[in-house]
Amino acid sequence: MPGVPSGRGCDACRKQKKKQRYKFKNETVVLTVAKRVTSTSYSSDQPRSPVPGSSSIISNPSSRLLTAFIHTISQQVDIRFQLPWNFGDYFNLIPRHLGVSRSLDTAVDALITAHTSFCAGNLQPGPEVLAKHSLALSVLRHNLTDVVKARTSETLAAIMVISVTQVRHTTQNSGNITHTQGAARLLTSRGLAEPRDEFGKRLVLTLRGPVFEALLTNNIQLSTREWKILSEGTFGGHDNAPDVKWFMCITDVPDLIQRSKAALILHEPPSLHLLSLELEVRALLDHIRPVITRLRDRFDNFDAKSFPEKLSDQLRAHYMRSLAMGLGVGIVLNCVLSGLEGTPTVVCDESVLWSDEIVRIAELAVVYRPLGSMAMLIALRMAWSGVWLRESKARIEELLKEYGLSVGLTEDSDCSDLGPMQRRWTLQQL
Repeated sequence: MPGVPSGRGCDACRKQKKKQRYKFKNETVVLTVAKRVTSTSYSSDQPRSPVPGSSSIISNPSSRLLTAFIHTISQQVDIRFQLPWNFGDYFNLIPRHLGVSRSLDTAVDALITAHTSFCAGNLQPGPEVLAKHSLALSVLRHNLTDVVKARTSETLAAIMVISVTQVRHTTQNSGNITHTQGAARLLTSRGLAEPRDEFGKRLVLTLRGPVFEALLTNNIQLSTREWKILSEGTFGGHDNAPDVKWFMCITDVPDLIQRSKAALILHEPPSLHLLSLELEVRALLDHIRPVITRLRDRFDNFDAKSFPEKLSDQLRAHYMRSLAMGLGVGIVLNCVLSGLEGTPTVVCDESVLWSDEIVRIAELAVVYRPLGSMAMLIALRMAWSGVWLRESKARIEELLKEYGLSVGLTEDSDCSDLGPMQRRWTLQQL
């Protein structure tokens, strides 16, 4: 039987005493479209076109994978579970690249299984999800040993798809969002190159996860050049959009934190070196404040009735998370400034107001859980560092646990990481 190796060969081959060759089921793509059969090997560098809506005969694993993935990323999927809207529109370009790279194919297969299970209400990964995820990681690691394959857009896509799948593998006893730490390490080993095609550009634009987590942990380290690639040159003609403005601001923060910590070891406030760093932070705050105003005005003035219901939900959720993240960036910058000024335990009134605003947004965004409002898990951590009243911190911790439960964190997961996170932002030595 084709695709089922038995070691004996088929009847015809045995009669002719021929050896029969077998391939992994995903090594060849065969699509039958309008009575025409085409084959694409993994050795090919050329992507093939997707065939949604065509009269494809779904007769082999590769074409079934394509069909299943197109169904998984459909725009008809509820915003609470939709992959392209929540993790990046590069998902919409993946179908043409299936069959080119085994690492991308196995990553997509693992994601489909994990997403299907998650949508069915299984918050913890089952044996099939874990097995496919393990296979995808193994194939990816092998690809990364090949210099040519490692630098292709397909390999970068596989890294990002696997990082999305790892949302289901979050450490159960910690509130940390850890799924992009692995992606960042893989990116570092791969080498983050300038994007060479539209697919690559979309992928780099989506690499915001490692940027956000670099604020939360020391485990993500990228070079100055890699931060530059992430923050510049990928936004086309939309550089003036408020979403771009706050993101480009946030990419400066991890490096600024590291430089400030190093400076505080050698200098005591006030010093010219520390004053120079203070000026950098104040400049970023001066940049982010009008951006926050634009984000707030866009959300406050949004008229849901002007759009179809599904698009209206998507825009509203997007405006919510952009505003929450912009406010969070402002809070982190104020924390860094207080550390440089030698008052790390002082919370400024501006940060308190911004924190309260994030809490209000998080309370509204619950309707988009679990995936449609995942950004609140990061924004609320920023908000926690912007308040000093115990009752305010307690309310934020309560919301964090509620959001955590929606993506599979255990009920007894705590917020013990919040204190170290705040000390990191205020430049205190941990």
